Amino acid sequence: MTTHFRLIFTTCADVSEARSMAEQLVKLKLAACVNILPNVESVYMWQGEVAHATECKLLIKTKSEKMNEVIQTIKRLHSYEIPEIQVVDVATGNLAYFNWMDEVLN
Repeated sequence: MTTHFRLIFTTCADVSEARSMAEQLVKLKLAACVNILPNVESVYMWQGEVAHATECKLLIKTKSEKMNEVIQTIKRLHSYEIPEIQVVDVATGNLAYFNWMDEVLN
């Protein structure tokens, strides 16, 4: 079973930015729910050097037809030059939760 839902991941520099972005996405009905995971340790290459940062990870729950608008909103609101944006197709799950998402996002 394939659903019409997507899980979008991004990271934010701090909790304030994460909360602001999450609230905007929910208020605009682009996301039914956004989970904020604080204090995610990231190790990555930036400008030829290994960098370390403590960030917040956002798990954004949305519908496939809202995905592009979510991506554009993340880019518009984000403080990073190149924000992480990864999209995962949701294959299956709790039908009652999906019904709630449909209700919230319509």
